[in-house]
Amino acid sequence: MSSPGNRYPPSVNRSRPSIGWVLTNGFVAFAFWLLSRALIALLWSLEETFIDHDVRYYYWQLEGNGLDGALVEYPTPIAVLLDGIHLSVGRSEDAYVISFVLLMAVLDGAATIWLWRSYSRQAAVYWSAYTFCIGSLIWFRIDLLPAIAVLAGLAFVSSRPFASGAAVALGAATKLWPAMLIAPMLGTDRLGKRRGLGFAIVGGVLGLGSLAVFGWTRSISPVTWQSDRGLQIESIVATIPMIRHAFGRPGEYFTELSQYNAWEIFGPGVQSWLAAADWLLGGSVLLALVLGWLIGFGGAGLPGHKLSNANDPARMVARTHAIVLAQVALISMTIVANKTFSPQYMIWLGAPLTILVALPLARRDRIDARWLAILGLICAVLTHLIFPLNYAGLIDQQVADQGDTVRLAVRNLLVIGLCAAAVTMAIRSAWRIGRDDPQLVSSH
Repeated sequence: MSSPGNRYPPSVNRSRPSIGWVLTNGFVAFAFWLLSRALIALLWSLEETFIDHDVRYYYWQLEGNGLDGALVEYPTPIAVLLDGIHLSVGRSEDAYVISFVLLMAVLDGAATIWLWRSYSRQAAVYWSAYTFCIGSLIWFRIDLLPAIAVLAGLAFVSSRPFASGAAVALGAATKLWPAMLIAPMLGTDRLGKRRGLGFAIVGGVLGLGSLAVFGWTRSISPVTWQSDRGLQIESIVATIPMIRHAFGRPGEYFTELSQYNAWEIFGPGVQSWLAAADWLLGGSVLLALVLGWLIGFGGAGLPGHKLSNANDPARMVARTHAIVLAQVALISMTIVANKTFSPQYMIWLGAPLTILVALPLARRDRIDARWLAILGLICAVLTHLIFPLNYAGLIDQQVADQGDTVRLAVRNLLVIGLCAAAVTMAIRSAWRIGRDDPQLVSSH
């Protein structure tokens, strides 16, 4: 078992295989990655060229409103990054799109190489497969940035705790949702404190910098933007209205492109589903607090739970496993609770699932991890089939296509199943951290 100060996490194979073995397997992995990216590019060129509209939207916003008034739905640090691309390419919209895509492609390749060389080959292969299932959206949306930040945060969770917390803070600076992921990573031991310190320092610098440069209104605009949105057609809570839109009376429901640049559904019961989403969002915050309490503080105060158990270095692998499961649970819960389920949100889940499959686990936990990972791949493939490949049938304003709606409903049900399984596994794993359980150490 690794000590907290070791450079690499326990999942890394630190043996020195022969050069021939490395070259052979490295070549196969590189060929797989290169082929998968070529297929992504080919499919994009044949069927998906229209998905560049988000990148062009970034350009139009910055060109028309300037940095102060552009992209108010995003935290200011990511707006600054996007404006940096804008300034570097001048006033050419096509050059902006090309520069953005090249940046994402470089990050995609760099993350894979880093996983292969410095963390786990198994993780690198899974990451390559998962992002392949998502398709070209990984290059045409900013969501790859928070996903890679969370990937780094979990890879460093035991080996470089300060960097782990800092990476999560950087993720929150691109999209808000990673902020809640820090809760299960905190604690009173050295690792938990350093993760919290890294998050607080980097997050504090970025937050105070945003307030100083852009002011309060612009700094909190991503929160108000999300709170005012309607029911997006792909969201989990829109599943029943979308089924009724496809199989019910024509005209009872209709879809419309809203001011939030999303297709939303309107009709009977929509307000109730929006209220349900608000309750689910509150539940996800509560889940983060509960998992943080159980993992970081051993559930201190509960019968049979002790803070000292959570801080026991011999339980570091078990605690890392609980943290990673907590991230799968929290991200999937965030997706389920959201009034919007843009297809690129599925990129988020790739990070914790990638780390999960590489952890050294007991047999039962390893089987559970593989099932979650496989279910994640299936959800990613179905999401790709929904958007961009079969989206037109869902946005018909009068009657949605029944086949496309069934595909959407199946995907949403599987995401709910993944969320339920991840939450169950996370609570079960977290519950054991603070208890007197000798098998917790021996089984890992």
